Amino acid sequence: MHRAVFTLLVFLAACSNGGGFAQTSSVTVQSMGRNNSTLFADCTTIVCDAGFANEGEIWMTDIPIEELAKGNVPDGQIIQLQVLWVPVAGKTPLASTSTNLVIKHIIISDGEIGVYGGGGYCWPTGSPSKGMKLHIEQATISIQSQSSGFFDLLTPATMTGTVSSRPDKVIAHQIATAARRIAP
Repeated sequence: MHRAVFTLLVFLAACSNGGGFAQTSSVTVQSMGRNNSTLFADCTTIVCDAGFANEGEIWMTDIPIEELAKGNVPDGQIIQLQVLWVPVAGKTPLASTSTNLVIKHIIISDGEIGVYGGGGYCWPTGSPSKGMKLHIEQATISIQSQSSGFFDLLTPATMTGTVSSRPDKVIAHQIATAARRIAP
């Protein structure tokens, strides 16, 4: 009896996220500049959608969705990871200059905003409809725009790590809308 209940609970847990990936991130941003700062992408909301190129994009944030909707964001981060193309074994050239990932990273600190951008290489698995997982390899980012009081501690920097997302078009759209509204 206990085994049947346990099996049912495991099955229900797998079905609760569509059988896809759980929301997790080991992504870090490491400054290559004088400050040698490290920023961890400890995001509580990690969702994916088909995105512009239909290869998929992941939206991550550590800001509660309710606060994003209100526009009341004194501190936090929003990250967009857009996959441009999926590597194919035996057909994809691997070089240090290969790029299949575009990154937009918005950091809000004491109400001041910095927008970082860049790109790099990732190994994607899954799909936007079932959940995506990206293994990011030494992608580079730098400051693209900032509010007058934002102090850049990262540029130039690398982003590495693994991120897993669950599919959710509605939340992805809410985060994207907030990112457009927040970015200077």
